[in-house]
Amino acid sequence: MSGKDQGASFAARAGSRWGLGVRFSAFWAVIAGLWRLWLIPRYYGWEESDYGNLAMARGVLESGFTRFDMNHLPMYYALSAAVMAVVGDAVIATRIVAWVGGVAVVLLAGLIADRLFGARVAAVVGLVLAFQPELALYSSSALREPCYAGFVMASLAALTRDRLALASAFAGLAFLTRMDALLTLSPALALHALGRGPRLPRLGMALGPLAAAAAVWSTYCHEVHGTWAFWEHSVSVNIETGGAASPVGAAWVIEGLRVDLALLTGLIPSRVGWGLWAGGLLGLGLLPWTRHDPRRSLGVAALGLMGFWLGIALTAQHEPGHNLYWKWLYPVLPPMLILACHGGFALYDRLGAALSPTVARVLGALALAQGLWVMGEETQRQIRLSEELYKPQWEIAVFIEGESRPGDGLLVDNIPGCWINRRDHSFRMFTWMDLDTLGGGPEGFAAWARRERVRYITWFREDWTLAPAVAPWLGYPVVHRVGGLRFTPLRDEPGYGWILYAVTEDTDDAADAEHPNPDAP
Repeated sequence: MSGKDQGASFAARAGSRWGLGVRFSAFWAVIAGLWRLWLIPRYYGWEESDYGNLAMARGVLESGFTRFDMNHLPMYYALSAAVMAVVGDAVIATRIVAWVGGVAVVLLAGLIADRLFGARVAAVVGLVLAFQPELALYSSSALREPCYAGFVMASLAALTRDRLALASAFAGLAFLTRMDALLTLSPALALHALGRGPRLPRLGMALGPLAAAAAVWSTYCHEVHGTWAFWEHSVSVNIETGGAASPVGAAWVIEGLRVDLALLTGLIPSRVGWGLWAGGLLGLGLLPWTRHDPRRSLGVAALGLMGFWLGIALTAQHEPGHNLYWKWLYPVLPPMLILACHGGFALYDRLGAALSPTVARVLGALALAQGLWVMGEETQRQIRLSEELYKPQWEIAVFIEGESRPGDGLLVDNIPGCWINRRDHSFRMFTWMDLDTLGGGPEGFAAWARRERVRYITWFREDWTLAPAVAPWLGYPVVHRVGGLRFTPLRDEPGYGWILYAVTEDTDDAADAEHPNPDAP
């Protein structure tokens, strides 16, 4: 098809408000929403962050929307806190916001695909995004990535309609959800604005609202956290916790490129299939890179999002199987999969002309089926992983909540603590960090537990919880008799490293002074 024909076809599609592509997009958005609702009671989270977000949303509400963590930008938590003010439960609130964001991604991606590439591309984009594992699972939990991706796609939807100020406003909301939007979306906004005149006014509209959002957040961080550099701590943590010893030298660059290559040729095909992977490359190659066009702007945004994801891998160098890459992949996938479906249909057309329509249909169906197969397998794998790692902690949280009495003290940290604190309750909650200055050894700990009427304890092996420093002797999952109290292990998980104890009075006076070696195995 010539450039003139492409332009005429594009204009015809743009003029269709309720055409077939729009109806396909709406249909798959509904299916996506139902699929995510089905996943909610079956998926127990990506990691502790799903549950930590409950605490942050509640903290924002309790602060009157004035206190936000510098490393976790405010939008997702503010929206969740606003919903929590209505529903009274952080789990429901955070999942509603994530669910809405996830469904919006499917709908907006379909509308963009329909506008730029036609109804058939929109139909397959909706199908793929509805069931892609990360997009489905993480919008069934309490993560901010679906909300972020929703704002990103809203920005791109506005940009492809040349509504620059609106695109920049949505980009600003995306930034206020995750700070990387400032880097990933600015190039696409600027390039699109400069594609035709009047260039300077258009550039101001394209970047002004996004820059204003960044300035507001930087000012807040200066006033509350004492620094204008809101990115500094987050960047340093990612580098320090990654696999690289120090970000210098040729060996460091080579290792980072190795991680990038593993992600591109291993992780992505395992999430979308080889057909869509190849379609993404072809789709990028077919874009009109040499002229102003909304399709080019979409490609620049897709490359910006992918480049940032690979840039994190290059610098932090977590091992390629690390689950952080799964979560960070969320906003990368929607625009890339639009281009992948576009590339796939372009190849389908050429095969149909060169060979036969039947051959093209068979090959296209096989490529799509392989992609959907690996998506189904990966979805089940991540569900099983959540059942293995996080469901047990959720179960003990439900047990503690059901067995405790009003006024009981609970030394319950991590996932169980966040779950119990999701709504108002009558328990007195403590964390191991509350006890970092507690002395007196086992007897001092037992005296504190008696004074606070502690009924249940969750002990964690990880050093950051401070449990091994405060009470190392509880690292042995046996009955401990200390200071007239009996600490009885009810359940333990050696792999993850936690133990649930019930605390009761010990009537066996002869055993009062017994406690094990303070060095846990």
